[in-house]
Amino acid sequence: MKRLTLLVLLVALAVGASAQAQRSFQFRISVPSPALGFGLEAELQRNLVALFYGDLFFQGPGVFVGGELLFKPDLGQFDRDLRGISPYLGGGIGAGFGGGGADVGLTLDFGIEFALDRSTGLFVGWQGIYYFDGGAGSRAILGASFR
Repeated sequence: MKRLTLLVLLVALAVGASAQAQRSFQFRISVPSPALGFGLEAELQRNLVALFYGDLFFQGPGVFVGGELLFKPDLGQFDRDLRGISPYLGGGIGAGFGGGGADVGLTLDFGIEFALDRSTGLFVGWQGIYYFDGGAGSRAILGASFR
């Protein structure tokens, strides 16, 4: 029991330190299979973002964790009237745990984020999951980003 407590504490510290260092984290809700999640964003270059996330599904129950590379330009760099609007497109790899096994597959994401102010944004997107065993799934993701 002490090892589990120590492991949970270390994971919480690592996530908190990473969120503080990156200064960007997000809360996520997905449908049609209801899920709540938490993600960390790291800006790699001007329009390139790395996203690491974990979602807890209530049906099942199960957990989905993944990492993605997203092309996410701010349209304000092209037209000042569109400042704060950032469409994104990308993909990565993810793994679903639950039901006695793990399913690993590729993910494809696209969506749009609207900045409310310098530190807060709302996003809506779609994620397709293509498992290596031949299965597939998709979900809509809604959330908020905090920088």
